[in-house]
Amino acid sequence: MDDRLDPFYYRPQFKNAIESLGKRKRISLISKFVIHPPEYPRTYSESGYQLIRSQNVRPTGLDIKSNPVYFSEETLKNKRKIKPTIGDLLVVRSGVNAGDASIVEQEYPDCIVGADTLMARFKETVNPKFIQVFFATNLGKLILSRYITGATNKHVSPHSFNKIEIPTLDFTFQQLAVDKFEKGLDEKNKGEKKSAELLKQIDTKILEELIINLPVLPPNTIENRMFKTGWQKVTGNRFDPKKYSKQSEDLIACIENSPVRKVPLKSLVVHSVAGDWGLDEKEAVNPKLFTKCLVVRATEFDNNYNLNIENSRAKFRFISNVKLKKLDIKPKDFLLEKSGGSPDQPVGRISILENELLENNTIGYSNFIQKFRVDTEQVLPEYLFCFLKTIHNIKLTDVMQSQTNGIRNLIMREYWNQSIILPDKKKQKEVADTIYQMRAEAKQTEIDAQQGFEQTKKEIEKLILE
Repeated sequence: MDDRLDPFYYRPQFKNAIESLGKRKRISLISKFVIHPPEYPRTYSESGYQLIRSQNVRPTGLDIKSNPVYFSEETLKNKRKIKPTIGDLLVVRSGVNAGDASIVEQEYPDCIVGADTLMARFKETVNPKFIQVFFATNLGKLILSRYITGATNKHVSPHSFNKIEIPTLDFTFQQLAVDKFEKGLDEKNKGEKKSAELLKQIDTKILEELIINLPVLPPNTIENRMFKTGWQKVTGNRFDPKKYSKQSEDLIACIENSPVRKVPLKSLVVHSVAGDWGLDEKEAVNPKLFTKCLVVRATEFDNNYNLNIENSRAKFRFISNVKLKKLDIKPKDFLLEKSGGSPDQPVGRISILENELLENNTIGYSNFIQKFRVDTEQVLPEYLFCFLKTIHNIKLTDVMQSQTNGIRNLIMREYWNQSIILPDKKKQKEVADTIYQMRAEAKQTEIDAQQGFEQTKKEIEKLILE
């Protein structure tokens, strides 16, 4: 028996997976070392040493461009700095992505590795890239998961990582697996790029169809950020400067200047109600008074498509039957993110409830979300969904929000009063049909790219097991 007492470690599927590898060796026998880099002070600077964080380590490769943070030379004075070199394997040590692994494929002389990542350096008997490829396959993920501890806070230690067994293929087969992986990844990236280009065309298409001319943003200088506004505009209104800047006023004006008919959103809304987070199972002491609901949260809003509710992350809560009746959820109702957001993403994301979701679940939604229904005699819900999604993408909802204690809140009065460009029903349907088709094509392209990559990983598994 090993030094683990929990039953998870001894599940038969782990033993079967490891034995299927045939010839294999523990990482401790093929590595020069596996180390846990030190914790660095959380005093960041504008430049200096860049910290490679766990979010930079991805199964498809190292990406240091995402959200970089730096330490000055003074901050790290007399500190032990762990610098990666070509061929080192970085492994996420803790968190939801624990076990993700990526090889260092070029020199990063000004980068250091932090405490949320392990670093392994291998002997000449193995192609380091093959280790990354192996851990990217379902077989490799399964074997690695055996050595990850913790339910809510996943964790892999250097001691545990050293015990993982790796297939010992000869160099020819290792390189063949790597070549297959890189070719499959290249095809996947091409598909995702094509999908992203299709999605970018959606907003352009809507702006063209509705004759909306976006303002040209001036350089982001102090002079261009300074402005004056009249006291009459501010009296009885908001005092924060965001609404009154020239950039904000130009963005609002580009909607108002469209020659197509416009109406305020509130004139289209026939029903609106705030959400309810509900209770967990233990709190719902009288089950007869509650209904178990799939509760939609802001995290389920998909920036590119509609709602993305993954089974593993779906949240079920118990909502009182009285409240559920008031929510009165029906197909083509809208869900609006009214609180939350992030530094680079304003609130105001929109989704529309489709039949498929409602047929398979009893739906609720959190108190950070507002639901509303529109008069279908005036507006097609599908058209309004496309329009409001573009409104968010061009960051017009950024003008309609306030921020307190780090949480962004949509100013609902301004959101309801915003102008909706409303052509006749025939034009609405034409626009909606076109956009839905473009979005469906983009999504299918993305799915095909991902499925193709999954097939590549299956082929690599087969190569390993033969």
